Amino acid sequence: METEKNLPIYDEPISPEKAQEYVSNYLDNKKFKPEDFKAFYFHRDEIQIVLDQNKDKDFIKFTLGMKKLDKEKYGDKLYGCVMMTSSDVIIEDIDLAAEDSNDIYDFSRPVPPYPPTE
Repeated sequence: METEKNLPIYDEPISPEKAQEYVSNYLDNKKFKPEDFKAFYFHRDEIQIVLDQNKDKDFIKFTLGMKKLDKEKYGDKLYGCVMMTSSDVIIEDIDLAAEDSNDIYDFSRPVPPYPPTE
């Protein structure tokens, strides 16, 4: 089994609006099947980014979503993602715009993986 040696680190946050779109895609999707994604990998450095930028927060929240990749290449198919953000409190609602940090990250590496990029 091969492992990636140099995993990319995506250190640019996504907007709360984009994050909420991913959550809505996940909640409203009628075609989603459990086998579409089973697990996600996160590099320790990516989790550390969230910890370092939010030292005053007690929790990291992982939120499921689904996003479209390059429409020209992959059409309207949705792919699973997990967003990571910090929070002062445990929030029962999945609305990422409320009470969470403005720094919302999508570091997702799903299993099965996204289609290969060229």
